[in-house]
Amino acid sequence: MALPRRALCGAVDIKGWSGRPVPEQIRAQHSLVTVVHEACREAGLPEEIVQSSGDGVLIMPPSDIDETTVLPDLVRGMTTALRQENRMLSDAARIRVRLALTNGIVATGPAGFSGPAVIECFRLLDSPPAKAALVDFPRAELALIVSDYLYQDVIRHGFADLRPEDFSNVQSTLPEKSFTANAWVWVSDRTDGRRAPTTAPAEPEGTRPALPHEVAEARTLAATGHARDALRLLSAFQPADETEVLALLDVRADAYLALGRPEGAVKDLEEILRVRKEPSPTALLRLARAYAQAGDAEMARQTFGYLLDHDPMAFEAHLELGRLERQADRYAVAKDHLTEAARLLEPQGPLAVLIEELLELPLPER
Repeated sequence: MALPRRALCGAVDIKGWSGRPVPEQIRAQHSLVTVVHEACREAGLPEEIVQSSGDGVLIMPPSDIDETTVLPDLVRGMTTALRQENRMLSDAARIRVRLALTNGIVATGPAGFSGPAVIECFRLLDSPPAKAALVDFPRAELALIVSDYLYQDVIRHGFADLRPEDFSNVQSTLPEKSFTANAWVWVSDRTDGRRAPTTAPAEPEGTRPALPHEVAEARTLAATGHARDALRLLSAFQPADETEVLALLDVRADAYLALGRPEGAVKDLEEILRVRKEPSPTALLRLARAYAQAGDAEMARQTFGYLLDHDPMAFEAHLELGRLERQADRYAVAKDHLTEAARLLEPQGPLAVLIEELLELPLPER
């Protein structure tokens, strides 16, 4: 038996799998494995780390990975892969999944993986907050729940495009398993969400929530068509630290864009990048779009290009650049960017074949 090691541990399962007819269960299993393998490729992980069983899979990456890179890449890859897989399925066959991530001691035995991290991972996956997330947010295809240790060690520092303010603090409890743990929940789409995933536990004295109450309320206002009210609320908010400054700037930028004031959003997004000191793909994408809305096409091009230098897989940047170049009547360049965006969205399958055929067509004369 291999020696125990400290590693990232992931567990994934399908919402409502047991209620499907057997043929649909088999199809859903196939879809899940396809999605997880694609997410692992996006994160630079070997497919061999995936161990499937029933309606779920266990993901056990090597111990020497960079979690600050792998974790956001894995979540982004799974979000994209789910969207691509479900696009090809009927409504009844589509899958929505829960992903739990922990970090701790794991061991390999005759029956597979074991250890505290594996146990915690499956407990979080089965906990009410993880299950409630996909009920509370019906348009989300992915609900992520992470251990408090992993959140504090990686996510709260804002590496890559996982924003700590998008996570909700929850208490995961399974009385029949004598399990209680502090954890954090994120969903891939908050549109039409009825409420926060689960009521957060009481904050210990001397700590602050991931997102201040005023900022969270302002975000809800901006997202529901009350951007002016959001700005008024934010104008009275005094951030206490850098994390709250970033949260304020983030939500205020959204409010400015909702009001058709992209210049204000540009200032706030530029400040976010200045404060973070490291490129944030999400902030760069939003900044480039704000430049475009403000009519500064050249700055938009430069920012999209800068984003692609740091994240070549950012298909949204290629898509937006294609639109910009098409508006500027630069059709050859537009075609290149739009083609690359489509390739990144679906590197294999019918769309890839269609793309290759389209590339053989001559550009229209203008």
